[in-house]
Amino acid sequence: MSPSKKALAADALAAALLAAGTISLFSNDLSLRFAGIRISMRTSWRPFVLAIVVLAIRNWLVRQPPSFAWVIAPFRRFSLARLVMEARDPLALDERALAGKTTAREFALLLLGFSALTLALTWPQIVRLDSVADLGDPLFSIWRIAWVSHQLPRHPLALFDANQFYPEPLTLTYSDSLVVPALMSAPFFWLGAHPVVIYNLLLLSSFVLSGVAMFLLVRALTGRADAAVIAGAIFALYPYRYEHYSHLELEMTMWMPLALLGLHRAMESGRLRDGLATGFAFALQTLSSLYYGCFLAVYLAVVGVALWLGRGRPRKPIGALTAGVVLAAVLIAPVAAEYIASRPVMGTREIGTIEFYSAKGPDYLEPHFRSALYGRWSGGGFPERALFPGLMPVALAAVGFWPPLSAARIAYTLGLVLAVDGSLGLNGATFTSLHAVLSPFKGLRVPARFSLLAGLTLAILAGYGAARLLRRWPRMRGALTAAMLALVIVEALPNMPLERAWAEPPAIYSSIAGKEPPAVLAEFPMPRDIYRSDFDARYLYFSAFHWQRIVNGNSGFFPPSYVELLEREREFPTEASLGYLRSRGVQYLTMHGRFTNADRYRNTVAWLDARPDLELVAAAPWEGAESRLYRLK
Repeated sequence: MSPSKKALAADALAAALLAAGTISLFSNDLSLRFAGIRISMRTSWRPFVLAIVVLAIRNWLVRQPPSFAWVIAPFRRFSLARLVMEARDPLALDERALAGKTTAREFALLLLGFSALTLALTWPQIVRLDSVADLGDPLFSIWRIAWVSHQLPRHPLALFDANQFYPEPLTLTYSDSLVVPALMSAPFFWLGAHPVVIYNLLLLSSFVLSGVAMFLLVRALTGRADAAVIAGAIFALYPYRYEHYSHLELEMTMWMPLALLGLHRAMESGRLRDGLATGFAFALQTLSSLYYGCFLAVYLAVVGVALWLGRGRPRKPIGALTAGVVLAAVLIAPVAAEYIASRPVMGTREIGTIEFYSAKGPDYLEPHFRSALYGRWSGGGFPERALFPGLMPVALAAVGFWPPLSAARIAYTLGLVLAVDGSLGLNGATFTSLHAVLSPFKGLRVPARFSLLAGLTLAILAGYGAARLLRRWPRMRGALTAAMLALVIVEALPNMPLERAWAEPPAIYSSIAGKEPPAVLAEFPMPRDIYRSDFDARYLYFSAFHWQRIVNGNSGFFPPSYVELLEREREFPTEASLGYLRSRGVQYLTMHGRFTNADRYRNTVAWLDARPDLELVAAAPWEGAESRLYRLK
């Protein structure tokens, strides 16, 4: 065999090993059979090491250029000197677009276009505004935004002393408080709109505004509206959104692209207003989703430092961005103080829980069951760990990353590595390090949510990729744009099962609605344990119509008093269970036939009716059954 053929064979073997290593990153065990021999690679580093060894031996024995030199040629032409010439890169920062303004007409067209896209992809949600994804987390989110709009004009200093888990204080801090989304929706509550309708419009607006914000960022980075439309659609319809369609706070992503846009402008101009805009957008994102605030802080730091180094370490942006950090700290501090005050009760998350919600490589190949195109391949998987991003975002991002590069694209590639590794939680380096040294990360339960920032980065790099393709074939601009957008939409098509939320709570609450001072209420039947606590979300939803205090609750954290309550009331009704309610200060209790079987309901109310120390306040039919309200004398 000639030396050139030996070199080709060695290069092909090394390429196969590199491919095998890449595949093994996303599989638990890569096993092959060749000539009756089983080859297994349980750890991804082995094929990479073997590839390096093969190439080293090949270069020692046969000194000639690599067989696949055309693949690495663009990288060989790339040098670090290009980084400081970012403005000369046709796919780098478009300074005119970055400094330009969007007219009212253009913004209206953007809103209209992304609204049409969102309504089509989430159909039939827009014609079923009385329905939600399920009767757990959506009802909990409705209660949270309703509580803020209720409490803010009455007792703003007691905003976080919500009416659940009585008598515990600061119970709104047991989960994300949704301050900014609640403020966005408050005027509609004050005008008397229905809570479920408000929630659904807020949910749908998060898709629209996220797409618009990504459009503005990518148009500024590439100078192309067509590429920005593709990037906006990818971010607005990213599969992660359907994985978390029940989690309102995890849909509130519109502030991330705006924070990045402010960062780029501050790097370019060094103006104070751009630094303040960056800090303001970051604060809005943090107060919309505490998870994303923690993740975005790290992401902005990595991307910002890479941009700063790539632009030759300019001094002007430092002061502007420092002012932005101060502004963000001032805006976030009042909310952060409440969470710090509740930390002694909440403590830190259990390591076992964090490990369970830490992603693994194969999770990025796991589609969500709601995907119309890929759902048939969903294996069920672990909760919150169906992270398959789709093929189009990855393909376009790969085109965008291809050299010649710029500081911006290298910065976002580093951001992508950070986000993916962060989503691995305790299986990766990023989250493990942050969890060890930063207090906010000790309270995070689901590191896999870091993957949303991977989707954010893929959308940005895909915008670069789309811009490159459209520049390569300018005469096919319209057809290429339509084809790319169509493929993005087809991949994003979801199945949208919805459940109708109750338009009104049981009529029995009218007897105590608006009672001052608020009474203490216990709702029955109660869940058997905290793992079914989403059952209590329906009682929180009902409380948005009467605002009395309840011993029930639902959240990401459960105080010991709630755990004790479920344990003591497991055999309700008994003398002991009723005595325990009195010791907890309960003044009223309810029993709902809709949520239990007929025999249990009949036996329970017969026992309650026979008690001389209980008074039947109200009884009314509801949802094909009966609900009753009793007062403890």
